[in-house]
Amino acid sequence: MTIANYSHKFNYLRQHKAFKQEPLTVLVRLVYWWLVCCLSIPQTIKIKRWDRKFLLPPNFRRSGNTSLFVFRENYEPELDYLYQTVTEGDVFIDAGANCGIYTLLASCLVGNSGLVLSFEPGVESFNTIQQNLKLNHLSNVRLFKTALSDHTGTAHLYHIDNAPSSYSLGSGTDPAVESETVDVTTLDAILTAQGIETVDFIKMDVEGAEELVLKGAYSTIEKMRPKILFEVGLETCERLNLASDGAFNFLNQLDYTFFKIKHTGELVEIASPQGIRGNILAISKSS
Repeated sequence: MTIANYSHKFNYLRQHKAFKQEPLTVLVRLVYWWLVCCLSIPQTIKIKRWDRKFLLPPNFRRSGNTSLFVFRENYEPELDYLYQTVTEGDVFIDAGANCGIYTLLASCLVGNSGLVLSFEPGVESFNTIQQNLKLNHLSNVRLFKTALSDHTGTAHLYHIDNAPSSYSLGSGTDPAVESETVDVTTLDAILTAQGIETVDFIKMDVEGAEELVLKGAYSTIEKMRPKILFEVGLETCERLNLASDGAFNFLNQLDYTFFKIKHTGELVEIASPQGIRGNILAISKSS
């Protein structure tokens, strides 16, 4: 890792809401998590605000496990936004669920009358989220071991930097990258098969494949106009030979407005994805 990468990570930690609130607690957790990862000891934590338990495999790099263990309910400001907008009875889509952070929070918010559809193709992360669903005795989550895209079939799911829980449908330039074969399908096909006629919120963390997922959900988006949270990343899109503004432009043509979510929870409208890092929230103008 370069000095620039270390500097970026340090600045991210220093500016994080959780660090500003409880710097000593965050630092102690970070050191403890590093130690248990070195010793390969899984950890189970409870997020009291969500009333959810998480089993976290000891993966220090390229996974959401480190941030969740260290920052807990302050993991991302987007989670606070979910608290404000996802309500009882909603249907929530989690594309690229990993260990289940958004899935478990959404299950709490939509209640027994709502539904969460969670998609995780990677075998290690799928096993983890499956255990977390059992750990919390959840009955309002439907879990699918498949990747979402713009077609149905199979594909290679590559382990970025050969980390077993960091995935992409694109291999990039590394010829030695490890991979596994996974099923792929479209969100439109899944919703039709499941008999679901409304979707309120779609969250995507699919390492550059956001545009493909959206194309496979065209009918859903056009008819149901859900809020959509998606990630922008030049490097991740390049692995798939996709433009970094592809997802933004796709939704722009469907008459969506775009926002960044500040750490205060405030929405700031943006006109372009240029210079934007991380998540963008898209809200239909007809909502």
